[in-house]
Amino acid sequence: MLFTTIEPAPGLSPPERRRVAHDGPSAVVVRTSYPGLLRSAGFTASEHRDVTEAYRTTQQAWLDAMRRRAPAIGAAMGADALQQRLADRTRALACVDDGLLRRSRYVAERSGGGDLSP
Repeated sequence: MLFTTIEPAPGLSPPERRRVAHDGPSAVVVRTSYPGLLRSAGFTASEHRDVTEAYRTTQQAWLDAMRRRAPAIGAAMGADALQQRLADRTRALACVDDGLLRRSRYVAERSGGGDLSP
């Protein structure tokens, strides 16, 4: 299995975790690490790659595009909703820039092998 996720950077202080929970994407804070979650589901993470730089580039591009097209987007979704989206993306991007959020790519295998078919 291969998947990407946005997660808190390791080793955050309690105030930093609270900031990530507030300013990052919804449900970004989990009680354990992704390798721990995978283990509890019967998988072993065989590879982890930090792809935060590409994520940061993409988020900045989204933010720039939303700002350039603000009149049309605001007309379609409402000015208040647009402003909220812009504020949310700006705060999340600041968390990336401050080293609090990262995007990770995991490759995981079923522990002990086995067929994954239903």
